[in-house]
Amino acid sequence: MEKIPDNPGADRQKVSVVERSLLVAHGQSKKLAELRKRLQPDFPVEAVRRGVAPEKQLFAGLKPEVAEELNKARTLIEDSINQIMRSFPEGKKNRLFGFRFGSVDAVKAMPIKTAFKTLGIADHSVKMKLIAELDFHGNEVKRS
Repeated sequence: MEKIPDNPGADRQKVSVVERSLLVAHGQSKKLAELRKRLQPDFPVEAVRRGVAPEKQLFAGLKPEVAEELNKARTLIEDSINQIMRSFPEGKKNRLFGFRFGSVDAVKAMPIKTAFKTLGIADHSVKMKLIAELDFHGNEVKRS
């Protein structure tokens, strides 16, 4: 029977680790760039652009009181859409929103009253009688 040495590291070889750079530079491979682009999740365009004032010229044909209420409603709808989108996982935001509510464009094409009901927004924060039959863009929605 062989006796185990008291110092087990005495017979081991020493190893050194050296890091090397990539074989292909970051911007020189078209195939790697294409793979990187496919793997990056598509970020949905947020429904509202922060810091941008609402466009007043879109509502030129409406009374000032109606335009003001429509701007409030637009802000509430955009905030609600953004909040819902943030609750979904990164790569599936548009698809999950579409399954539950329809596309963002479809929600914006609905009458304001229907959009509020669909998104679960309380309608007491705006004067619904003034804007109930208008869509997100201030156009009157025809019911058929």
